[in-house]
Amino acid sequence: MMARMACRAATSGEQRQLQRRSWRLAGVFAVTVSLAATKRGLMTTNALSSSPNKIAVIGGGASGIFASIAAAECAEGPIKVVVLEATGKTLSKVKISGGGRCNVLHDTSKSTQTILAGYPRGQKELNGLYHKRFTPAMARDWFELRGVELKVEEDGRMFPITDSSQTIIDTLMDAARDAGVDVRLKQKVDSVDVIDSAGKRNDSEEDCPTTTFTINYKDGGQENFSSVILATGSTPAGHVLAKSFGHDQLVKPVPSLFTLNLKHAVSNEDGFLHGLSGLSVPTGRITLKVDSPPPSATNKDSGSPEGKKKRKKKAQQIIQEGPILITHHGISGPATLRLSAFAAREFRDINYRGEVTVNWDIAASSMETSNSEQVLDELWKVTFTNPKRSVASLCPLSKNSIPRRLWQALVLHSGFTADDKWGSASKKSVRKLAQNLVACPLEITSKGTFKEEFVTAGGVDLKEINMKTMESKVCPGLFLCGEVINVDGVTGGFNFMNCWSTGFVAGESSSSRTSSLL
Repeated sequence: MMARMACRAATSGEQRQLQRRSWRLAGVFAVTVSLAATKRGLMTTNALSSSPNKIAVIGGGASGIFASIAAAECAEGPIKVVVLEATGKTLSKVKISGGGRCNVLHDTSKSTQTILAGYPRGQKELNGLYHKRFTPAMARDWFELRGVELKVEEDGRMFPITDSSQTIIDTLMDAARDAGVDVRLKQKVDSVDVIDSAGKRNDSEEDCPTTTFTINYKDGGQENFSSVILATGSTPAGHVLAKSFGHDQLVKPVPSLFTLNLKHAVSNEDGFLHGLSGLSVPTGRITLKVDSPPPSATNKDSGSPEGKKKRKKKAQQIIQEGPILITHHGISGPATLRLSAFAAREFRDINYRGEVTVNWDIAASSMETSNSEQVLDELWKVTFTNPKRSVASLCPLSKNSIPRRLWQALVLHSGFTADDKWGSASKKSVRKLAQNLVACPLEITSKGTFKEEFVTAGGVDLKEINMKTMESKVCPGLFLCGEVINVDGVTGGFNFMNCWSTGFVAGESSSSRTSSLL
């Protein structure tokens, strides 16, 4: 007999502590969890007797499947969990993530605050979930106690030791099957009617508590559910459904996690970085300067001459550090991808055209502050100490890790020839070289794609979600998780951690709600 998780209701924080139970291996969650299932009083006795004891999970991605497992395993009573996946397969992103290896988590030995720093949007709102409800350590335990051995790579990414995403897929689908989840493929949802206890639908003008959901399928069928979990990712169809539930003001979706194309510097044959594809620097710094809109004039001064003056925009800098990789079309690597995530909206505002500056090695002597004058002083010394040495031969700065071919490209880009010696170098040329080392301007001509992760910033506003339960504040009985909400992380396992944590809590809470209505 397979062990089951005991997901019981608690009426106080003290009772919740007493009611914690441990996970067991054979298909149950092996972490301590607690529920606060509150009787909502949303339904009359007659409505309760006729309501379906079913939970619909719309979307069969990472968050949807994980939510379905949590909902089924936490069920108290005869509750059926159904996953409605529009395509012919589940867990598509899991399959291709990490180059087919599945970067399932980020190093869970790091502090929770360090992990939270990997979220450009949602960092504050995920704090409670990651500290108490479903922590990174709990996510690691969930997989390991189901037989998945994980490894941590140098950059903090965690993978199954098999280096195969199929390991994660099989584990998730086996858990769903063992929990009795009904997974339906090619089941397209057309619309959802929300019906309250009095039989009023969601298009009613009266504001009444909702109790039942009628899902209308594209093939003409209908089915009733007591709760719905929306886990549709960033798909437009999912956003349409979210709006139909009352989440009208979606945070506009924009791309996140993308590479930067540099047509003039890289793609063109005369570009100074052309032919350097594959070269990388381990400790770079990339900066995007953007103009912030000026503060609007207050009512008090709007009529005054000062208030009518055109206010100047303030420039702000968005900076990221780490490895930078030169590609066939531009630049990629962790620093570039992090910048694209933290400046997702700023890049969209400039239509992915503009300029970034790159410090090629912040670990090198005198380069850490990006002060070109300090680098100039360091380089100028070489004109006296090693005048016969070729400028293009090697970077003379101590502790530098700039590849020789990149150094040569920067030297030529600064006005030197391949044969110039330090002794004949002009101060102007050395100053230009110093500038290109610490703040090399690169013109962005478009955005590229990062094939290992497809992430979108935007979605359902977190202010409209109870982040303790992942239940909608505007539509009781609707729960949301994963990328459909306005949470996104940088590359490195952060986005899957969002799926596991919000998915678990959404599933657990929906099961609690449905159980309370039995």
